Amino acid sequence: MRPIQDMTVAFLGLGLISGSLAGALRAAEWLGPIIAWGPRERSLELGQALGLIDRFSLDLESVMADADIVVIGAPPIATLELLPDILEMARAHGEPIVTDMASIKASVVEAAMPHYAKFVPGHPIAGSEHSGVEAAIPDLFQGREVILTPSPETDATALSAVQAMWELAGARVTQLSVSDHDAALAASSHVPHMLAYALTAMLSDHPLGPMKHGGGALRDMTRIAASDPGMWRDIALTNRDAILTAMDAVAAQHAQLRTFIAEADGPAMEALFAHCREVRREHDVILNPLLRPDEGGS
Repeated sequence: MRPIQDMTVAFLGLGLISGSLAGALRAAEWLGPIIAWGPRERSLELGQALGLIDRFSLDLESVMADADIVVIGAPPIATLELLPDILEMARAHGEPIVTDMASIKASVVEAAMPHYAKFVPGHPIAGSEHSGVEAAIPDLFQGREVILTPSPETDATALSAVQAMWELAGARVTQLSVSDHDAALAASSHVPHMLAYALTAMLSDHPLGPMKHGGGALRDMTRIAASDPGMWRDIALTNRDAILTAMDAVAAQHAQLRTFIAEADGPAMEALFAHCREVRREHDVILNPLLRPDEGGS
């Protein structure tokens, strides 16, 4: 296999995450062509104007025929719908490496049947409340985790190439099983978004309009409620069981805290708050990977 940076990488769908990866590869002096396909010509034109891609086509098969690495940058349900056709085209056009970036993996892997050895499921743990290729950030993945969920049958060369691509973008790459990924991400990412939506909905219905009195706490807790509604609808639908399990666990903790408050149990509250502070501080290097150690703490 020739050096990865000489390969043609094709993005199928060009938005925040895929545009950021294209920009990261460009910044890493990727030598091969960076091309794209998508359903909206305006996004592709904008990506080219921003210097993120070299060229684009509205013809999916022609893009697949040119690609050495195919990166599916569609929302979860669109990824599920595209995958069978993409893998069929891949088999017909030299078997390029195919990877995705959806934040759920079980449904994606099921949609990839029959098995295609050069399909490497992936998920970058990075994002923004903004959406669209115009919001692309080339350093978005610096220090951030990318989880790959290969099967025992995944081609080792394809897996190494996808890992190398993400490392060029500045990410640290780990591997999980599909089921562990979906359960962990339900707890660490999907449920925080559901909580942000629930909190924002409560505030929007409050007769005193407390949003206009908000400060840093409200800003931090509701920021992700401004995320792409369609993408988060897809995530909630496709990772439903794991999200419900995590939401039930949060509800149990919430009920316990409510009991402490109702009973005016100051020592129990303080012990819980102190524990949570320590847990958060222990993970600051993960949640704020670009901070120096002396800038941590929250």
